[in-house]
Amino acid sequence: MKRAWIYAAFLLVCLIQLAAPASMIWKQERALAYGQPFRVRTAPVDPYDAFRGKYVALNFREGLPKLPSNFPPSFRGKVYAPVIVGDDGFSRFGEAALAPPQSGPYLTLNVERGYPGQDLRLPFDRYYMEEAKAPAAETAYTKATREKDAYVVVRILDGDWAVENLYVGGKPIIDVLSEAAKTR
Repeated sequence: MKRAWIYAAFLLVCLIQLAAPASMIWKQERALAYGQPFRVRTAPVDPYDAFRGKYVALNFREGLPKLPSNFPPSFRGKVYAPVIVGDDGFSRFGEAALAPPQSGPYLTLNVERGYPGQDLRLPFDRYYMEEAKAPAAETAYTKATREKDAYVVVRILDGDWAVENLYVGGKPIIDVLSEAAKTR
């Protein structure tokens, strides 16, 4: 009987450990499949992650969500920033609030330090791709961001997000790399 409880406890621990990554994957896949796409302008950065390999680091030029001036400075937790699409077709984020907006798309953000008026960091700050192609992609991306001609498409659904693609010069980054490889 004691052995059955040990096996049951072990199985429960295994299921709990699988639930966290499964939940993260499910949220990303759900946002990619059903989320509304938004374009957000980017700016250059130089990246490398020893654990996850090469990627293109995303930095954002404008329209970052802010905490309201009357926000408690000691707050730590989730806030909700509405997504606003400008006349130019690019997205910006409204002032963060403690509750999701009644209508329209929004992004759920975690506040680690609540300084009123502070720009909040967007959670999608990396674009992962095949490691061999990442250095060339970073070069093309950095050049394009200097010319203000790079953006990322992020799908957002019920506060969850997934990066769909990185665009340089109006084309997906993988197409830019393919064209560059053909001209060599």
